[in-house]
Amino acid sequence: MSINGPISTILDVLYGTVNLFMLDQHLEKSPKTSKIINIQKGDEILYRESIVHKRGKPLVHVTSVVPTARCSEKTLEDLFSEKMTTGKIMDTHNHETLRRITKISVEATNEILMDLFKTDEDMLTREYIMIHKGEVIIWTKEAYPLSYFMI
Repeated sequence: MSINGPISTILDVLYGTVNLFMLDQHLEKSPKTSKIINIQKGDEILYRESIVHKRGKPLVHVTSVVPTARCSEKTLEDLFSEKMTTGKIMDTHNHETLRRITKISVEATNEILMDLFKTDEDMLTREYIMIHKGEVIIWTKEAYPLSYFMI
């Protein structure tokens, strides 16, 4: 197990095995160029929006963008199965990845997060990219209610 592994591994330790609920997953042409994930407008991406939860209690809201041209057929198959988080999929396939955090911040919540977490409190967010063989293969943003980190 790596220190910089998926957040779901930490949540599994804290809560027992956690589950994934997919809110949205679809292929699309990138609506814009992104320097951070090195894609051009029109490149095919897989957009994933999910909740990692334990018995229906949401623990983290996750949005990911995956440039499909950089994924193996088996990796894409696992992504489409909607059973595992992107981090667990990378670990399952033994893809050595570097996770580079690009932003950590506190943000005002939005209607979707208010509805999911049943709170209007601010969200702690973390954005990072996963790099495999020198290329960005996944961009991810995680959001947690700030109270999850209060003692």
